[in-house]
Amino acid sequence: MILSMYINAGLISLIYPIAVFGYALIEETRPRKEFWKWVRGYTTCLLFFKFIVNLSILGPVMETDLFILLQGYCKIGIFDYNELGPLIMYMIPEILILVFLMLHEIHLKLNGLYYQIE
Repeated sequence: MILSMYINAGLISLIYPIAVFGYALIEETRPRKEFWKWVRGYTTCLLFFKFIVNLSILGPVMETDLFILLQGYCKIGIFDYNELGPLIMYMIPEILILVFLMLHEIHLKLNGLYYQIE
């Protein structure tokens, strides 16, 4: 999640450090399964949104003066890449977050801790 904030620094990636350091570390034991479901849902929606934005049909929208002004002042974290390499590097942090969340969920289920609250 920190890698996502480092690579895609913007408002949409700011949720991850706030969620991890602001909520997950404050939990007395470990974060509940609802927290991880919320993070997985947010990451999936974010990844889908990034994919939709990078379709060629939205290219003219990304080049408008309003979007460039908004991106300059607010640093949203949405970019339009024309080549596959930078696009993959742009989306890889969220893909890794989803992979590790699913591995964490499988690990908890195999150990019998998924439905347990300490």
